[in-house]
Amino acid sequence: MMLEPDLKAMRHAIALNDGADEVEEELLAWIIFRYYKRGPKDPEHLAGIANFLASSNIFNSPPARAKVAADACHGASPGV
Repeated sequence: MMLEPDLKAMRHAIALNDGADEVEEELLAWIIFRYYKRGPKDPEHLAGIANFLASSNIFNSPPARAKVAADACHGASPGV
């Protein structure tokens, strides 16, 4: 179960990636949510991970973008 401090940390991590468009912001939120559940809790660390992964070829491929979009459409988005 996520509590308010968890949500604040994830929102802060997303905010650190200022200037992202809507699609990229959704991708960043998707990455941050999944890594937050695995352990890293520091917003700056999470933002760095998300920024690095979002800029990689793996996450910029059409299948990866489609997966993030599909998750968002089906309510699997973190909704941070």
